[in-house]
Amino acid sequence: MQDNNFFEPNSQLINDYINHISTICVVLIDRQMKIRECNLAFQTITGTTSKPIGEKLISFLHHEDQNIEINPPEKGFQKKQFTLLGEAPINNSMTGYFARTNDGYLLLCEKAWITEDEIFKEISKINNELANITRELNKKNAALEKANDTINRLLREDPLTGIANRLHFYEYFKKMQALALRHKTPLSLVMTDLDYFKTINDRYGHQAGDEVLIAFARMLQENCREEDLPVRYGGEEFCILLVATALEQACSQAERVRSQLEKTSIGESELKITASFGVAMLIEEESLDNLIKRADDALYEAKASGRNQVKTAT
Repeated sequence: MQDNNFFEPNSQLINDYINHISTICVVLIDRQMKIRECNLAFQTITGTTSKPIGEKLISFLHHEDQNIEINPPEKGFQKKQFTLLGEAPINNSMTGYFARTNDGYLLLCEKAWITEDEIFKEISKINNELANITRELNKKNAALEKANDTINRLLREDPLTGIANRLHFYEYFKKMQALALRHKTPLSLVMTDLDYFKTINDRYGHQAGDEVLIAFARMLQENCREEDLPVRYGGEEFCILLVATALEQACSQAERVRSQLEKTSIGESELKITASFGVAMLIEEESLDNLIKRADDALYEAKASGRNQVKTAT
């Protein structure tokens, strides 16, 4: 046969093709799996800038393939499927053929065609990963939303009594004032202050004082409708914003709380305490500051008149 004679005069062309043009990886390795020679295709696929002479072939294999067993027949090739590690994050599925040489092995390999089953398997894997990522994101979003709700609540809630603080009161008043003006409904404010509260702190301690504040805040809340807003305005001073409530009704509600507090014993020491109340109703487009001042003036009048009573603003 004349075929073998073809390679001799064209050996340089074949070498050039193998080294520079072919997409088939050609690698010579010794018995210890160290690379002795390779072509440009192997360098391109593995992302090496120079020939990795002396490095072990397994360092370029995916971790699942690093226990690969190479045992080709004396004559012929041993076929193997494996994955070469490429430039991150690309990995290359390869079909390889190992043959024996005098002092090692010759490896010829090229990228494997992906079957439909492998494509579906990869898509399924990606879908599962996306589903896991989505679940994690949903968990983190739920945790973030919960944290935001907690932060917003803490920003608007008095930490001791759990009712609204002054910031929330100001925001809520603006909304309720706009509704009252639009629908021509009344809006009333009750300002209240615990009588002789400093005496309780001095005689029984701040813990007993805190118990009184908490009990009074709870009492205000229990006597409010859902749309009303009880507020710890500062120290022992509280207020209630009463929506769609005229002055007379607001006075009745303040009197109900006053009477209930007067009859209540608070804490282990069964403390008896009273409160004074000032009530004002919003006048047209009156500012909050002016409404508070009028209710506060009525509260001052209640205290000046002997405390433990309800007074209305003029």
